[in-house]
Amino acid sequence: MAACNLAGRQDDHSTHLSGHYRPIIESLAQYTALMVMKHSYGEASMRAFLRNELSRYLDDRGLEPNQEYPLYRVENQPYIYYDKGGQVLYMLAQYVGEQRFDEALAAFDRAYKFHGPPYPTTLDLMRYLRAATPKRFAYLFSDEFTHITLYDARPIHATYLKTSDGHYVVTLTIEVAKYRADGKGKERRVGLHDWFYIGVRNAKGKYLYLQNRPIAAARTTFRLVVDGKPARAGIDPLDMLVNRDDESNMMSVTRAAP
Repeated sequence: MAACNLAGRQDDHSTHLSGHYRPIIESLAQYTALMVMKHSYGEASMRAFLRNELSRYLDDRGLEPNQEYPLYRVENQPYIYYDKGGQVLYMLAQYVGEQRFDEALAAFDRAYKFHGPPYPTTLDLMRYLRAATPKRFAYLFSDEFTHITLYDARPIHATYLKTSDGHYVVTLTIEVAKYRADGKGKERRVGLHDWFYIGVRNAKGKYLYLQNRPIAAARTTFRLVVDGKPARAGIDPLDMLVNRDDESNMMSVTRAAP
């Protein structure tokens, strides 16, 4: 796990990595804490913590008295650099791969620690992270750093049938809408060509299926074959994205009518 030890200040276009305001360096610290939690307590604890972070971010952005800034320009707004920032970096690490992501952080650290002026900005950090990111996930930097992006993502149908060889076929239908908001909270719907984790869990919470899948339609149906009896299924089961209704991304799986 990489840790950054950097100094800096603010300018008008992007956030330096420390200074009068608490910028994205706090997001890096929160990311480190999240990774320690994941490897110490497991995915179940992470889901609960990430959902709590998301709820705080959604609540606090609704109370913002001035303007919500994108992550790369965050000022003195803890609900962005803590609650959202740590979650965004954690999500990137899961999409990119933890080792590859942490190697990019380590390379950034080596390049800029104890560095005099000009100090590194969030744009420099993004450049290192983007270089380590597969092209199919490059859109995440625009969505999560330079814009304010939200989703309505939920399952609307989840059934299973048991096959003669002991497997279970899960039919899962997902609805997704993607929005961008300005600093005052005005939202507009935008096109969808994104990747989402799709998950199926058994009654004990163990994943029977967890894969990152592309979605480009407002409604998509998946047919998934799993080895055990499914209990719940849905989209973004690890709660890594900013879903406007953070309670609706999983649903019970029922037996399909014969």
